Amino acid sequence: MENNALIQARGELLKKLNLMVRKIEEVTTFVLAGEQHCPPGDIHIVTAGRAEDLEKIYADLHFLVSEFLSPQTHDRESADGRTTIRYRFESGLFLEVFICTADSLPSFDWWLPYFDKHGAAEDFYLPEGKVEEDPVREAPAVTDVTDTVPDVLPIAAVLDDAPASSASLTWEAVYEKINLAKHAAAGGSVIYAAELMNELRTALIGLICEKNGIHDNYLHSIDLLENDDKRELLKTYPASLEQGSLVAALAAALRLFETLMNG
Repeated sequence: MENNALIQARGELLKKLNLMVRKIEEVTTFVLAGEQHCPPGDIHIVTAGRAEDLEKIYADLHFLVSEFLSPQTHDRESADGRTTIRYRFESGLFLEVFICTADSLPSFDWWLPYFDKHGAAEDFYLPEGKVEEDPVREAPAVTDVTDTVPDVLPIAAVLDDAPASSASLTWEAVYEKINLAKHAAAGGSVIYAAELMNELRTALIGLICEKNGIHDNYLHSIDLLENDDKRELLKTYPASLEQGSLVAALAAALRLFETLMNG
């Protein structure tokens, strides 16, 4: 989806979320937040309420999003007294909703309060980060590959399982998987991140094999090869499930994709 269409879809989704969240009486704080240079496909919503109301907030909000916004996929994670729900939509939007108490709001570079009944957001977030309107306008292009995964990667709607064939694999599919894995690792969903890494690595194995004239039995054939691509592939296996190791493996995967798909 082109940036303009994605930005329009983002605006429509935020309007609907604004109406939905206001129907949940237990929500006392509702904030749109993000990092610097946030791509238009990423939407981060922070909702806060009393500890005893959090499960009801989750149930009501998840019901409304599922029924009226029709996400393709979703997953839920609970850690540090905070529940995080992640939704992916056919439009290419990725929605992350935090449900927490007023004393456990997640940190972000900028924040836009839709309402803040008891001033929890005002007390927690830096005043210089407060904005009057959604600052996200366009997704910056990825122009460089460094030792870490870039903070911003464009998101596009892709198939759940990225194809291994170089003829059908797209940069949009690669960026989507890497961005999802990066967010999962940052949010503590290390198993989810590792599984996404496995999908990326399977695609890489297929590309390496095809480059060397092998067009079937990729997983059985990859160990027979001895070349620079295979040596780079080994770097995509994280040393551990710690966030730093996962990010390093993602960076290695991105570098190798660039070599194989641009070469």
